[in-house]
Amino acid sequence: MNIQKFSLVLFIVIIGCGKKSTDFNIENIKLKRIDSLFDISKDTSVSDSIRFSSLNKSKVTIDKIKNDSIRVKLLVQLSYNKLINKNYKQFRKLNFEILKIESKKSLNRNTALVYGYLGYYSQLKYKPDSAFYFYNNALNIYKQLDKDISEGNMLLSMATIQENIKNYTGSEINTIKAISKLKNSKQYRSLYLSYNNLGVVYSKLRHFNLSIKNYQKAFEYLNKFDNNNSLRAISFNNIGKVYSRMGDYKKSIVYFKKASTILNIRQKTYAMILNNMAYSKFKLDELDEIPELFFKSLKISDSLKIKDGQVMSNRRLSEYYLSQSDTLKAINHALISENIAKESNYTDGLLESYLLLSKLEPGKKGQKHLEKYIKLSDSLQQQDRVIREKFTRIAYETDEIIIEKETETKKKWQVILFSGVGAGFSILFFIYMRQRSKNKELVFIQDQDKANVEIYNLMLSQQKMFNKGSAEEKKRISKELHDDILSRLFGARLSLDSINESKEEEDIADREKSIEELQMIEEDIRKISHNLSSSQFSENMSFATLVDQLLVKQSKITKFNYELSFSNNLNLENISNTIKINCYRILQESIQNINKYAKATTVKINFSVENGYLLYTLEDNGIGFNIKTINKGIGIKNIKSRVKDLKGNVKFISNHEGGTKIQVKVPL
Repeated sequence: MNIQKFSLVLFIVIIGCGKKSTDFNIENIKLKRIDSLFDISKDTSVSDSIRFSSLNKSKVTIDKIKNDSIRVKLLVQLSYNKLINKNYKQFRKLNFEILKIESKKSLNRNTALVYGYLGYYSQLKYKPDSAFYFYNNALNIYKQLDKDISEGNMLLSMATIQENIKNYTGSEINTIKAISKLKNSKQYRSLYLSYNNLGVVYSKLRHFNLSIKNYQKAFEYLNKFDNNNSLRAISFNNIGKVYSRMGDYKKSIVYFKKASTILNIRQKTYAMILNNMAYSKFKLDELDEIPELFFKSLKISDSLKIKDGQVMSNRRLSEYYLSQSDTLKAINHALISENIAKESNYTDGLLESYLLLSKLEPGKKGQKHLEKYIKLSDSLQQQDRVIREKFTRIAYETDEIIIEKETETKKKWQVILFSGVGAGFSILFFIYMRQRSKNKELVFIQDQDKANVEIYNLMLSQQKMFNKGSAEEKKRISKELHDDILSRLFGARLSLDSINESKEEEDIADREKSIEELQMIEEDIRKISHNLSSSQFSENMSFATLVDQLLVKQSKITKFNYELSFSNNLNLENISNTIKINCYRILQESIQNINKYAKATTVKINFSVENGYLLYTLEDNGIGFNIKTINKGIGIKNIKSRVKDLKGNVKFISNHEGGTKIQVKVPL
């Protein structure tokens, strides 16, 4: 009998002192049978059906164990075995069964383990919001249990999810927290993954030097815990990708070659390395092995059905053939990339394929792909925003609950302490008075009554404090909900008010649309989109038509008149789609600000060309704003960021008397 089993049996004996020795033997037999069944489930030499059957039999035996603590520990072990056997349906059901049992007890390690398992399961099922919720629950339990290593691992899991949904700042913060919890431990694998994640995050944020520094730090821990060739190759590949993004293709090739010469790595990893090395060589115009390297990588991806690898190889082959002026092959590979990305629901690859096709195919076909790109981009941004808001809400609500519980617990202990002290004092005083003289019994009773009244008053006072705090908290939450929801409903109501009395068919249609929008808010307030107009774009719309439709719709909200003009020397078809997309987004942001704040009655928009520059001017006669103050707003920052991406410049001219003027100058 091993030590663990002996401890479990001893625990049963202590709890059930007085039971007959036959009960002890029965429990011991059950534990042995469960251990035996667990061993079978881990034996990879037997069939899956036998392994699954052994786990089901162990569940029946575990349910017969009378002691809750032992039964829960065994159920947690069973849950883990179901997870590694990929019996996901029963795994999920079992974990919720454990949580139901443990809900009657104080938070403990078993509950934290179950939440961690559910988080991992949700990640496997591509449910990032659920995974984040379960990991966060586990994290808060480990905090209370003062388990630094487990805390660190949960923070790392949460950071990985945040990086996947492009919440890079949140991922950076949680990864740094994870490292602070793990740095004094021997959790070298977790520390490697933490620094590796920081490398990924900083690369995405374009902090390339920090990215390389953290990848090199990850290498230090990789050397301590494992000689895993695939991980080593991936680490070299990651550093190579950073140099590639920096435009230092020669240095990137050095690292890709290091990665490619490592033996016994996974074929998927090898295909990725070949693809990246081929792309750097292509960028350096070193075409001796191009396009053969691309096709070699593609062949491996095809054989293993690696969808993202297939998408990347075909997209880069398209870029190569475009550089060789073979437009037909370039379009063909871009279309293959689009189809694979669409079939596999690989949204990032699909987005890049649409953008590439918008540049490759002329006229209406290119415009159609551009519109698909805009629509998908908006949809993905909205999805990411919704998930990030869920993550923030999960963390915020959890912290609020913890604070409330700690406050309640503190108050209860205060009441118990004061009550205990008062009661103890009363009893001692009572004994003292009885010993001195029974004749003073009446005085003692009076003093005791007085002390009891004071204790009661103290309890009432504490309860009032609790009620006051609770009321204030409810008021604060009510205010937040009121301010958030009402402000969003207010916009819809303004639109309804402006057309309420009209009986024209167009206004009736507008009124029906506003009512539908209110119903959408009522059904799912979290999913209101800030940019629904993209879904209504026609496949054959020109840029001018898109801009005009935007102004028609937005001008109805606050009833402003607008003038839209394009100079005669402006040929929109010769302007790149990238410039058009960003100009459209800048106009969208500007009009939204006019509706929110400007109180303008007239808006003038002009597009023209001068000396190789596209000039875009927007002018309104609204109330204006303080430029120094408004520079801190997200909308202004977004406009500046888009203009900067186009290597142009933007000027804001505004005062409280003369309205606002925005001038954008972009090189063609």
